[in-house]
Amino acid sequence: MDPAKQEQLDPGPLWLLGQAIRRERERQDVSQERFAWLFGLDRSYVGRVERGEVNLTFRKLMVFIRALRAEPVTFFRDLHVDPHARRQVPQRKPLPRAVNDLSTMVGLAVMKERQWAGLTQEELADKAGVARSYISWLECGRRNPTFAQLMRILESLGVEPAEFFQHFPLPPKKRTSK
Repeated sequence: MDPAKQEQLDPGPLWLLGQAIRRERERQDVSQERFAWLFGLDRSYVGRVERGEVNLTFRKLMVFIRALRAEPVTFFRDLHVDPHARRQVPQRKPLPRAVNDLSTMVGLAVMKERQWAGLTQEELADKAGVARSYISWLECGRRNPTFAQLMRILESLGVEPAEFFQHFPLPPKKRTSK
């Protein structure tokens, strides 16, 4: 098959993420308009995210995950890293609740994964195609990676997105009135 046609058939990670967000929103029977209004977003922005046209930053991705109050694995079950890059690591645990800044959280999670992989910042940067200083700033909580950047880093670490997001505390459950 022609590589250009094959690429058209393979949905990218942004599209897969957008479809997962749409499925979860629809499962909860919430319209795009209502969802956007509830969480201070523009409806057209929500539509572009669901079509995979927006490369969300980590913080914005967490806004969507927390707004939908679903387990992170819900959004990443269709996203996988290259099987040859995949590695086994211990069961991940949520980061301490004392860490409540999303940039700090993603930085700590990347640092833990990098250390488990036995890589230096420079080795990870080379594999992910970013500057070593970017990895350093990310691990210090001074960078907010886009979803595409995060996917490249996870691929370089051999970590499935669903496993990576186990580092982050689950959103609180909805309260039910009696």
